[in-house]
Amino acid sequence: MIRAGLLAFALAALGAFSATRTAAAQADTTRRDTTAATDTTKRDTLPALLPVFTPGIAPGPLPRGMRYTFTVDSLLLTSARTVSDVLSHIPGVYVVRGGGYGQPEIVLYAGRGPASLEVYWDGVPYVPLGRDSLYLDPARIPVAPLERIDVVLLPAALQIYLVTARQRSTAATTHVGILTGNQDVAEYRAGYSTRTRGGFGAALVADWNSIGAGITGSSTTPFGSSDIWVKFDYIPPEGRLGASFQILSASWHRAASSEASVLGWRQDRYDRQLRFFIAQRNDGLGYRLTTTLASSRISHDTALKSDRTVSSATIEASNTWPHANLVATARIGAAHLPKQLEARGGWTLFSRFTVAGGFRQSFYEGDRAGVRGFASAGLVLPLGFSVRAEGTWQRDVQALFIAADSIQTAVDVGAWIRFDHRRLSIEVGRGRRDPFAPLGFAGGIGPIDSLQPTEATEFVAAHGSVELLPGLRVSGWYYNPLIGGGDFEPPQHSRLSASFYSKFWRVYKSGIFALRAEAAVESWSRSTRGGIDRTGTGTVVTRAMTGASFVDTNIELQLAGVTLFWTVQNINRMRSSYLEGQGFPKSVQRYGARWFFTN
Repeated sequence: MIRAGLLAFALAALGAFSATRTAAAQADTTRRDTTAATDTTKRDTLPALLPVFTPGIAPGPLPRGMRYTFTVDSLLLTSARTVSDVLSHIPGVYVVRGGGYGQPEIVLYAGRGPASLEVYWDGVPYVPLGRDSLYLDPARIPVAPLERIDVVLLPAALQIYLVTARQRSTAATTHVGILTGNQDVAEYRAGYSTRTRGGFGAALVADWNSIGAGITGSSTTPFGSSDIWVKFDYIPPEGRLGASFQILSASWHRAASSEASVLGWRQDRYDRQLRFFIAQRNDGLGYRLTTTLASSRISHDTALKSDRTVSSATIEASNTWPHANLVATARIGAAHLPKQLEARGGWTLFSRFTVAGGFRQSFYEGDRAGVRGFASAGLVLPLGFSVRAEGTWQRDVQALFIAADSIQTAVDVGAWIRFDHRRLSIEVGRGRRDPFAPLGFAGGIGPIDSLQPTEATEFVAAHGSVELLPGLRVSGWYYNPLIGGGDFEPPQHSRLSASFYSKFWRVYKSGIFALRAEAAVESWSRSTRGGIDRTGTGTVVTRAMTGASFVDTNIELQLAGVTLFWTVQNINRMRSSYLEGQGFPKSVQRYGARWFFTN
């Protein structure tokens, strides 16, 4: 009843908004009083755009095809509700889903276990804490405050940069969203942000999500979460200095399944950041010095005897030229966080040849030290072709808080060739990875205890898109470990989507109306490597992966600042699942609306 009332209220508000727009259109706007003198004392009430913090992403330039960027529009026009959903668009990513929404969504890539993901929240490492101190579950990272997600693709690792919303305009904005669907799923979202002409800004986003128990045969259990994000910043119109303070509170509670295939989990996480910067110029070029104080705390986790708090202090000095960038970072951690020294840079010569690289030295507790580095080079060729090569080297640990984690050395390389045209883009590559022994497995999934060591692997990958007709586009990716491979790295793994998007310019000249429809299928073939299950008797059982093809659909309708959406997950009602022994829900429907409007 509450959701129905909110939906009725929202539709009524939309109708009132449309009626107001119609009445305004009927007013006589041609009359002008040409005899009145201009009031020069009247205050300028038009919105102004002010400078903001530079996004906490990997500095550029980078070779073409190395960075995947998901903007706020692409996040809004997809069916992704979690960061794990977003990462499933990256070639080679396999999401181990313990069930439907609210269940574990562990992202695995390149057979490296926890070493395959590096997540940064506005430039600060977002490390696993509490019961997930080994594996980070990206599904538990709030999406509501984000305006951009950058993913840097390396042969055996993903560097993920999450950028929170930045209010540029002095016009205050409000965000409201509701969602409902099968299995009593619900989402209520509210946001507000404002900025003064002097440079002071404030933003608030609150997001509540819940889902009920699944049907018989499904491992989906009741789940509820609440995420609250508050941010204050001050950047004067000159844009050469600024300060920002934000608090992120994320709380969730998942019930355990009856057969213990999904473990119950209660946790509250609090993240805080205080950032300052001073810059030589306000256009992004020149010298810039940024300092960040950050802390994270975990409480109410039943797997911990007491709360855990970690903190860090970061100093970053950078210099940016029109075609080059150089960044040096020093980070000091407390309560088991490491001390780190890092340097990164990129340079584009003659608008065709780009080189980029990075180096990081880490010092952990227990007299452990780790080193990671990467180098890449890309060349733009005639006729729309380009090539790039990249290599990484590491002698590092996988988990910060596991003292028994040993240091492993690995060298990984890859090479790609790319073709870009107005309606066609395709990239094909091949790479090689060294053997690796992943550490344990995520704590939220009962049947899987650990992963098998990964052999030396050679893989091929491809991704691209083609516009068949105006507004009609087909895109997808393909990943296959030809030799070797690891757990949850199935052969013939692919994702293909067909989407139609149109603003119907001939009918609505203002472009306020848009329609997007998409059908996507993720498919993989059978594999014998599906993790290790250690039963209570001590017997080691190696699980397999069954082949599957899951089809999802998404329809979104935009009218001015309103977006209506209807998604169906697993519309083909597959009986298989992403993890052997776990039931995955069939034909799960979700529908709702989101509003963005200025006050």
